[in-house]
Parts: sequence; C-alpha cells; structure tokens
Amino acid sequence: MTDLPIGRSGAEALDAAGDGLSALGAILVLAGLWRALIVTAVLPAQAGTWWPLVIVLAGLWLASRGRRGPATTLVAIGVGLLVVLNVPGEFFWPSLLIVFGALAILGAVSGRRFVDDFPGAAGVALFSDRDVHVAPGDPAQPLVAVFGEAAAHLHGPSQDFVSCLAVFGSTTLTVPRDVVVEVRPTAVFGDVRSPAPPEGPTNGTVQVRATSVFGDVRIQRA
Repeated sequence: MTDLPIGRSGAEALDAAGDGLSALGAILVLAGLWRALIVTAVLPAQAGTWWPLVIVLAGLWLASRGRRGPATTLVAIGVGLLVVLNVPGEFFWPSLLIVFGALAILGAVSGRRFVDDFPGAAGVALFSDRDVHVAPGDPAQPLVAVFGEAAAHLHGPSQDFVSCLAVFGSTTLTVPRDVVVEVRPTAVFGDVRSPAPPEGPTNGTVQVRATSVFGDVRIQRA
C-alpha cells in the first residue's frame, strides 16, 4: 500500500488535532489526580475550587506550541471558572470588570505593536473608519480596529502575513477570488470569519493572523 503525501495544510491540521487531543488528555489526567489528592487529604478540601488551574496550564502549553487561538480560549475559560468558583458574590462583578478591562488593555497593547510594525498606520482605525488598497507586490499592512472599522483590499497574493486585530471595532479584509487564504485565528469574545476555498485554479496564497478581542474580523472574497 502506497502512502499518499500530505500537503502543508493537511499536516498542520494533523498537528493541531494532535495538540488538541494531548491538551484534552492532560486536562482529564490532571483533573483526576487533583481530585485524588483531595480525597486522600494530600490537598485540603478548599483546593477543590481551584481545579480550573489545570485548564489554564493546558492553555499555556498550547501557547508554547504556537496554538494561540485554542490557548487563548482555554486560558479565558480557566480564569473565568476560577473567578466564578472562588470570588465571593459581592466581589464577583468587580472582578469581572477587572478581567474585561485587562482584556481591553491587552488588545490596546497588541494594537500598538501592530502600529509600530507599520509606521504609516494607514490601516489603523481608532475612533474613525479606514479603507486602504494594497497593490500586488506592495507590503501587507496591518489592520487594527479599536473602536472604528478598518478595511483593506488586496489585489494580489502577498508574501507577508496580513495582521488583523479587532478590539471593539471590526476589520474586513477583501482578497481576490482566486487566492488561497490561510488563517491563524485568535478569538477571545469576538468572531473570526474566513471565506470558503476558491473554485477553480488558484493564484498564490494570503496568510492572515486574525485576532478578535471583542470585535469581529471578517475575511471575504472580492
């Protein structure tokens, strides 16, 4: 029996699935050990509400593997469960506001880093809207939407990663109909939407890093 070659996207999908199953297995094993240590009185009974730390650790491990999307999701879930299980009722909402504020600051810091990567800042929408066009061969511009809307139109494949960040606003990246789009999504509370594969012959590839904090990142075809 002859082994069929696996393309780049297929190999990445297998690696991602393997990392996801490893993280799930680690969560189950560590959660079981955590409970066993409590039952055997090695850990105090009060430690029973701190088991979401296992989820946070699994998320950090995925982050070290470069899986930022699922890592962010696991860490957010773990931190949220820690707040729900351990913060007294009268402090719950203040704690939740602090978490949301920290996420907003994180998004602002990420947006500032993207601005530094491209001094022209043509694709950065703070409180207004931006709409830019990128000709074939031109360097890719980061799209950052803090409270506004940022849109870019690519007129050909790109050799660079296109970075899209939506803090509270929305970013829209329009690509040609015949290019392959490879997306690395990170969605905290927002949404990242990517287009279907192109129909017919293809003409190059566009690689996108899409990060959504509270806003939306949309990648569409012309």
